[in-house]
Amino acid sequence: MSFKKVSSIILTVFLLVGCSSTEQTYKDNVTTSSNVGVNEEQNEIKISVASVSISHVLSEMNQKIVGRPTTKLELPNEYVDIPEIGSSFSPDFEKVLSVGTELLIGDYLFKDKIEDSAKQYGIDTFYIDTSTYDKFLHDIEELGKKINKEEQANKLVQRFREPINNLSGVSEDLKVAIIFGTSESNMLATEDSYVGSLVKALGLKNIANEIMESNSDMQAVNNYVNLNLEQLLVNQPDVILTFGHGNIEEANKSLEKLFEENPAWRNLDAIKNNKIYNLDSNLFGTSANIYIDQALTKLGEIFNG
Repeated sequence: MSFKKVSSIILTVFLLVGCSSTEQTYKDNVTTSSNVGVNEEQNEIKISVASVSISHVLSEMNQKIVGRPTTKLELPNEYVDIPEIGSSFSPDFEKVLSVGTELLIGDYLFKDKIEDSAKQYGIDTFYIDTSTYDKFLHDIEELGKKINKEEQANKLVQRFREPINNLSGVSEDLKVAIIFGTSESNMLATEDSYVGSLVKALGLKNIANEIMESNSDMQAVNNYVNLNLEQLLVNQPDVILTFGHGNIEEANKSLEKLFEENPAWRNLDAIKNNKIYNLDSNLFGTSANIYIDQALTKLGEIFNG
């Protein structure tokens, strides 16, 4: 056999092996990119989370992550040493990309601030709506489907529903006023606010919505309405819940001052009957979190009292 023929055979074999290798690499890449939510034993999708509260959800679902939010708030222990990717409302997409993120999970509240940049970098996104009880649970179920953690997601949702399923003896005729306080102002929370949605989930009536129904000029702003003592005196809540936001100590002082300065508050049945409760800021805030079941249990104790 001539040298030219041998060289030709060797070159042909080399090209065939090279094509086969290239084809296999392409197949591997396709498999990896389409493998959203495969089992942990395989190439699990690389997830970064841009929200502290949602990081706790992922932790409960035993989900590994490659990036976590930059925060001073408490994170799940297993996520503390994970690389930071920036704030919840403005992730650093250079960092998001550098850790190999394929799916970025954030709070729906910040979708408008995140989505355009995520698209530019070719990163898939998923958002959880933390604004109300029902939306939070629904999106956890959808997340489970997205990342192939349906069993874990369903167990978590079941845990969050359990306090309602076990609740008994609470009168659905109870009317509740939820006073939201900051260091600068106080407002009434509607049933579309987070705490309001918990009260709604328990089947109780919200004074704020009752007031809006009888006053067409009153409109909610971000699920809160102006606090008006005269309207409360007319509608007479059976129970008053208060909770602070921001600087909790200053917010609580503002709430105390509110009740102390105007003796007319004492004409409310809820105050006469000592049915006013300041909610624990560790359990209650303006958005849903992993402590929903504890919050509902606490409300059940209050309304059964």
